[in-house]
Amino acid sequence: MLKLRILIIAPSLPRYDRNSGDLRLYTILQILAEVYEVYFYACKIEYDDQQYLDKLQVIGITVFDDNMSIANVLHRYTYDVAFIEFYFIADYYLPRIRLIQPRCPIIIDTVDVHYIRKYSQSNITNNNEDIENANITKNIETKIYNKADVVITVTPDDAKLLSMDCPKLRIRIIPNIHEINCCSNNANDHSIIFIGGFTHEPNIDAILFFHKEVLPIIRKSIPGIQLKIVGSAPTKDIIALQDENIIVTGFVSSTSPYLHASKISIAPLRFGAGMKGKIGEAMAHGVPVVTTSVGAQGMGLTNRKNVIIADTPEDFAHAVEELINDAELYNTIKQNAIMHVADRYTKKAVTESIKTIIDEVKNSPSNRNLIITIIQSLLSVFKSLINSETDKRDKYIYK
Repeated sequence: MLKLRILIIAPSLPRYDRNSGDLRLYTILQILAEVYEVYFYACKIEYDDQQYLDKLQVIGITVFDDNMSIANVLHRYTYDVAFIEFYFIADYYLPRIRLIQPRCPIIIDTVDVHYIRKYSQSNITNNNEDIENANITKNIETKIYNKADVVITVTPDDAKLLSMDCPKLRIRIIPNIHEINCCSNNANDHSIIFIGGFTHEPNIDAILFFHKEVLPIIRKSIPGIQLKIVGSAPTKDIIALQDENIIVTGFVSSTSPYLHASKISIAPLRFGAGMKGKIGEAMAHGVPVVTTSVGAQGMGLTNRKNVIIADTPEDFAHAVEELINDAELYNTIKQNAIMHVADRYTKKAVTESIKTIIDEVKNSPSNRNLIITIIQSLLSVFKSLINSETDKRDKYIYK
């Protein structure tokens, strides 16, 4: 029996050691490659991506050369399903797939619903420009989602909000994926950790907020509290936070040693969307988490059972202090957190749902009119050509 042929399109190769979104994509690819024939098209492959390219090839995934146009890729094989990461990637590539392979069903993976995150940010800033930016993003994002056969969100919260704005969408959920990685806890009792890449604005805001508003309160009762800030591309403002008790590591190849050496993980996020990888990762490592209501979104967490949720600087500081001083509460949250991840967010837990989504979209008849679809796609491609949006690799789109 021939395997289904799946085409994955993403901005880059999944740098699984850089951020939770790329780790999630890499794990999805592992799951797909066990069942299907998988082809990967990256919009851009960087000069230092060889290790990530090798990883995909080892698990049997064909990675197209970055000099190929999407037209070449679509003319080479007939695909059973196309899976596109991010709305802004789909905005360009979906019309081209519809034009060349109009019968190919298309899945768009939101990763996080960007306009929800932007509205969340505007609630903090009360800035008219941020609100307008969220409105513009929503218009573009929902428009392209409505052209897909299935849209993937990472959390039920995102799915619910998206369905309110796009009631006709077929929405399915693929969460972040973590493996349990506990060790005997030899952590310094006064050591806390924040993990996050700093190309992501919510992470910058979170740690600056924590340093300014929360850490001074903690230091009054625990003067020797130690903070590790772990993640790629720290800004100048974040690097400037370093002192005798604060370490800014920059990129690390593995966060596990840092988590295992930490007593508590903090995620003081004030805005965002989707599922927060830093929280699931810490829980999977047996490190209790203090986060905000924003950070806990979409994970089915219960305050003081498997996490502590605190939204004011005073409550957040008290939560950290309480976890350090209350061994019974600490161990309860630790064990419950591990069980929560094991039940919902491991590779084993999500494999069947991913295969079900692929089989469903492949076998469900589309109600799209093929002629109208081709005409609309042709107009969309012409528009991008007129606006000079075409990637140089796609100059053979009509070949």
